[in-house]
Amino acid sequence: MSNQENLQPKLRQKANDILGRLSPAEREALLVKNWMSHDARWFMAVAAECGIQVANRLNQIVTHGIGKVEARRVARALQLPPMTTVDDYLPAQEIFMSLLGRDLADYDLVRVGDNAFKIHLRRCFAHENVVRAGTADDYVCGIFSRTNGWLEAMGLEYEMAPPLGKCLKVEGRECVHTFSFTNQPNRGK
Repeated sequence: MSNQENLQPKLRQKANDILGRLSPAEREALLVKNWMSHDARWFMAVAAECGIQVANRLNQIVTHGIGKVEARRVARALQLPPMTTVDDYLPAQEIFMSLLGRDLADYDLVRVGDNAFKIHLRRCFAHENVVRAGTADDYVCGIFSRTNGWLEAMGLEYEMAPPLGKCLKVEGRECVHTFSFTNQPNRGK
């Protein structure tokens, strides 16, 4: 057994050389697509094994939790300053969204007052996937539970309207959610 050569170092170098053919943007896009495929298959496996209600409940827990973890991790890595206002938070929100994959959703982000913003999600990968999978009628949106995780990780108190629930697009409604900060400092003092 001592005569056997460990192939891992040479194979690692060969793999790195092959992966080097991808630009950073191509590599990132591939990683995002693979992660989203994992996400969809995980959800469908839980739904098939345990039922759609369990899959929805677990998806809410997981997306909220990962939102908190990734927001803290990204804020630390980028040394983002503390956030207390909508103006502080919105650039971070766009950073978080960008890291998930720029092509996963088309949305407008609009400020609606000193302490609020709204997101109008025109196209959503989750909605597209649940429609394609035939589970849309029972799907509870996991996208905004992730956003809630981001907000909570940044220590922001907020109200969301409408509250989390069934996919608005599936219900034939526009997917528009408003987030109002409740801990906005008084700028007049």
